[in-house]
Amino acid sequence: MSTTRRAAVVGVYTTEQGRRLGRTKVSLEIEAIKGALADAGLAHTDIDGLSPLLAEPWSKTHMYWAEQLGERPITYIGTGQGEGAVAKAAAAISAGTCNVALAWVAHAGGGNSPGSKAVPTAAPRLPDFHWEIQGAYMTPLYALWARRYMHEFGASSEDLAQVAVIHRDHAVHNPDSVMGRKGPITVEDVVGSRMIADPLHLLDCSIENDGGYALVLAAEDIAKDCRNTPVWVLGGAEATATDVYQTFNDPWFPEEGRSVRRCTDMAFDIAGVSRSEIDVANLYDCFTITMLRNLEEMGFCKIGEGADYVREGRTKLGGAMPCNTDGGLLSNSHNGNPSGMSVIEVVRQLRGECGERQVPNARIGVALGQGGSVHGLASTVVLAHD
Repeated sequence: MSTTRRAAVVGVYTTEQGRRLGRTKVSLEIEAIKGALADAGLAHTDIDGLSPLLAEPWSKTHMYWAEQLGERPITYIGTGQGEGAVAKAAAAISAGTCNVALAWVAHAGGGNSPGSKAVPTAAPRLPDFHWEIQGAYMTPLYALWARRYMHEFGASSEDLAQVAVIHRDHAVHNPDSVMGRKGPITVEDVVGSRMIADPLHLLDCSIENDGGYALVLAAEDIAKDCRNTPVWVLGGAEATATDVYQTFNDPWFPEEGRSVRRCTDMAFDIAGVSRSEIDVANLYDCFTITMLRNLEEMGFCKIGEGADYVREGRTKLGGAMPCNTDGGLLSNSHNGNPSGMSVIEVVRQLRGECGERQVPNARIGVALGQGGSVHGLASTVVLAHD
C-alpha cells in the first residue's frame, strides 16, 4: 500500500444486531450506509469507491449499489474482509483512484439482496472430501485444532473458557451487543455448557445473527473537514493460504497460522509501529481457541503462550492490551462477515466513544479478520488518531 496520500476512516455505523430481526438484507445495508455517511458528514454523491465486504464476488452487488448511489461510474476496489476492505480502500485513496470509499455488508438469514442467490463457484478441489464425505462443518474443524493445541501445549478447557468469560465481561458494557444483555458468565458456565464438538462447548463458539454495518474512508484533505475525528489507516494487508488440513506440513503449529503472520507482519511494517505500541486490539474470535492462536501468530506472545497471556489478564479492560472490547464474535455479533465490526470498535475506541468500556488514552489500535476454516484467509489493519 502506497503512502503518498493519507486515508482515514471518517464514518462508521452498525445497525441493530440480533437473531431473527425480521428485516431484509437490503434494508440493513441502506441503514448502515446512510448511518456511516451521516457519521462522516458526507453525502452519497461523495462516494467514488466501493469495497463490499462480501464472500460472493459473482453476486454483482457492487453494480447494484453503484446504481443506488447515483447510476454513475464508481471505482470498484474489490471484495474483502473488514480489515482487508479497509486496507484496499486506503490503498485506492492513496493511489488517487478514488477520494471517498465505502465498505459495507449485511446479513439477514440466507440473504436476499439483488444478486445474492447462491451459484456454483470454481471447479471443486480434491481435498474438499473432508466437507463432502466426512460431513465436517466449521465447529468440528476448529475442535480438531483446539484438541491438537491442548495436546501440544498443555492448555485446558478452562484456559479456553477464560477467553469467553473476558469477552462477555466486555459485552456487558456494550449496550449494542447481542449477548451482553444476558449478563456475565463464569469459567464454570462455559465448561458446563453443552458440548458441540469436543473440546468446544456452546459458549466456546461464536453466535450467529442478523445485522449490518458500514465504514466510510476519505482522503486526508476531505477527512480533516469531516464531522468526527479522522482515524488514520497506518497500514493494512490481506493474505491467504490453504485452509485444508491435509495440505498442512509438519509441524502443524505454526504452519496453520501463516496467513495471519504474513498479513500482520506486512501491516506493522507498513505502519511503522511496533506491537508494544498497540493500545487496543480487536481480533477474530469465532471460537475461543482462535483468540489464543491469533495472539500468538500476531506476535504478541510466543507460540503456545496464548493461554498464559490471557490468564495474566492482559486482554481485559485495564490490562496491558485490552482486546475485543465490544465482546467480539463470541458475545457482540457475528453477522455473516463480521470482521469489519472489529475495525469499527477500534475506530470508536480511538475516537473515545466507548463509555464504560473505553480504553483510556487509546491512540493506536489493530484489528484482525479471518475467513475460511482455521487461518485460510486473514487481514490486518493498524489504525491511529493524531
